[in-house]
Amino acid sequence: MPNMFFGYDTSETDAVSDMTGKAMAVGSAYMSLEAFESTQVDAVVTGIVNQYENEGKQIDRVIVHNSFDEDDLLWMIAINSVAYQQDLNAMTVESIWGLSYSSLKKRFHLGLFGDAETTLEISFEKFDPEAAMEELGFDEEAKNWTAALHGILEKSDALHRYAAYYKPVQPSYGGDTGGAYTGPVDRGDSFQNDIDNSRFRDPYSKNNHDLAVFATQAWENNWGYVWGTFGNVLTSSLLYYKLEQYPEGVGNFESFIRENWLGRRTADCVGLIKAYGWYNPDTGLMDYGTNGMSDLGADQMFYAAAESGPMDTMPEIEGLAVWKSGHIGVYIGGGYVIEAMGTMYGVVRTEVEGRGWEGWCKIPFISYDR
Repeated sequence: MPNMFFGYDTSETDAVSDMTGKAMAVGSAYMSLEAFESTQVDAVVTGIVNQYENEGKQIDRVIVHNSFDEDDLLWMIAINSVAYQQDLNAMTVESIWGLSYSSLKKRFHLGLFGDAETTLEISFEKFDPEAAMEELGFDEEAKNWTAALHGILEKSDALHRYAAYYKPVQPSYGGDTGGAYTGPVDRGDSFQNDIDNSRFRDPYSKNNHDLAVFATQAWENNWGYVWGTFGNVLTSSLLYYKLEQYPEGVGNFESFIRENWLGRRTADCVGLIKAYGWYNPDTGLMDYGTNGMSDLGADQMFYAAAESGPMDTMPEIEGLAVWKSGHIGVYIGGGYVIEAMGTMYGVVRTEVEGRGWEGWCKIPFISYDR
């Protein structure tokens, strides 16, 4: 079986526990691809929309055509497993993201549609496993192993049989506002979309101090929360696309979003971190997938971290991530966290204690010093 199914989650042996954690990270990356439009496709579309609109081109409507299906996911799992010879020490969430992103062959066109609406139409082509294997330099033996793993996955129905195991990594569109937390939920006192580069130590490097400053600015300026966004301004066309993609997840909050977040910078929980990672200080835009930061979910980011631990071991370092299943925030020091809490809250400041955080980590692609 592919290495996403390795491990035993009740083991007390360090080696097995480590292997299980790595397998969970790999599995969570794959399972987020099962709803492909809500991961890479969604982020790519969001980036294209913002790119056009930041050039001053008005978009009234976004149409997306995507043919990715479960069989494509099975091929992707099989190809990655063979490419890394089932070695969990060599395989990473980033490698999965890299293959999936490079495999997204897209075409897009901006023009008039119907009753003279300016429409952005984006088409994603079918995943081509043969082309992917050729690009990776697979010989015939590797191709045969890939086909065998694909057949095992298909016949065993493993993804559906073990779906409940990965349920915690599935998205929560409205954010994380539950639990027993009774501490303060502080909002900022400004309403603007500017980002002040002068407050950064070094706008051109991605470091823990400036991540904390960036998150603090997002809080001070009352950024909103919309699932799948990462810091760009929420325009009418971008909201239209989100409503098409998530008629329940986002649609259930449509009135609130229109009244409170339209025309404002928005992010979801991990989108707040990716906004900093992809932020271009020269243009003020978030350029998707840049500066070495992969498009990871909250759980994937935690599992991909080289340094992490339970909350009782967290060092006093600003810019660390604090994590619980499906949700992530940025520690800014002094016992406080900035988090994109949920649709009805936006980006807020909360106390670390009592919020139910399960662990901390140093975010991949961010350099840390004290």
